[in-house]
Amino acid sequence: MSMNLLIVPKPLFTDKMVVEAYYMASQYGNAILESTKSNPFDRAMDSPFIDFMEEVGLDALTQRLPVFIPITQIQLLTPLNEKITEETEKVILLLRENVVFDDLAVEQCKRFSEMGFRLAAYYRGNADAILPVKPYLEFIFLYDTPAEKVVDVSVEVYRSFPHATVVAPDIPKKKMFEQIGMHSGSQIELYGGAFYKAGTAKNTKQNALSPLKTNYIQLLNIVSQEDFDFQTFTRTIRQDTALAIQFMRLVNTSSKAHQEIKNFNQAAAMLGQKEIKKWVSTAVSNALCVDSPSEITRLSLLRAKFCENLAHHFGQTASMENLFLMGLFSVLGVILEIPIEDALKMVFVPTQIHNALLKQEGDYYSVLYFVQQYELGHWKEISRVALVRDISIDQIHHAYKEALLWYSNLINSTITQSEFE
Repeated sequence: MSMNLLIVPKPLFTDKMVVEAYYMASQYGNAILESTKSNPFDRAMDSPFIDFMEEVGLDALTQRLPVFIPITQIQLLTPLNEKITEETEKVILLLRENVVFDDLAVEQCKRFSEMGFRLAAYYRGNADAILPVKPYLEFIFLYDTPAEKVVDVSVEVYRSFPHATVVAPDIPKKKMFEQIGMHSGSQIELYGGAFYKAGTAKNTKQNALSPLKTNYIQLLNIVSQEDFDFQTFTRTIRQDTALAIQFMRLVNTSSKAHQEIKNFNQAAAMLGQKEIKKWVSTAVSNALCVDSPSEITRLSLLRAKFCENLAHHFGQTASMENLFLMGLFSVLGVILEIPIEDALKMVFVPTQIHNALLKQEGDYYSVLYFVQQYELGHWKEISRVALVRDISIDQIHHAYKEALLWYSNLINSTITQSEFE
């Protein structure tokens, strides 16, 4: 199905860096070409967000966490509930910033609330504008509020809506997130923005690598060699029980295996170097992320697959494997809690990946830059690059959707902790 829509679910964190929900950012069509037209979302009776959620499912979209779905004035007046098959309590209707709460809109908010849907609205500095639907609002989003003013504005919101959860969706820096969290007067309970992607400024004794993480780095370096030794690989695998079980399970369920595999050396030979390299990249990334926010794991893997899916559109089809690895390692500094330049000294990566991650240059970086801009919802920049490279919005949409579905399948098929025991 063709969909002329750019869409990305953005995480919302508690002050403990736990993801509680996601909210949808989007652009219909090319932002540059559409800039002179009225927003089609404002006149459409159907919600592309609901269509997309129903198409990929909450597993792929948010790992079954709640999701905020933007709703326009017209959509509020339609029976949206008839199109939603996901759990009602996990779909939160986020009334867009330009919704006017006249009598009919208020009546519809009441109706959706009685159906079990939760509602959210934007605060634009005027509480009176959303007071008519106060009884039905569980969340208030701060709209276009500078990060340095969010605490004061959150206090204003709390005075008028003491029972609603205040959401600050645009916190750019980790230091700002920490300062807001420590502020005694802050009423913010959920935070969004790029702050969670921030790495460590400098190395310290506190973030020195543990022995287990060192083993993982060693494993990555082994398989990065063009023709690595299977026995060296299997000796390293044996040092971590969880990885060893995952590896044997992978081989025994592989279509290449026509009989049960009994030992590591046989397993490695059966799977082959190419498949081992790809498995190590994803499995070790998951293992390294154990002490980091789970969203970092999701970010690294989605980036990896999205970069790989975009390879053809950037004229880099032959580099798909390296683009996957670049996306995976793009948050290596955050995962290892050391600066990215120190992290890259520990792993052997191709020069193109090194230049992309550290120097922000080269053909590989053009793909990573595009993916990072997409994550941020910088749709005009995405649209500019798409025009220059003759990439359609539908092609971008498909590449990202496939990355979401791939990640969901990967996570759902990952061996559970109970299987280790």
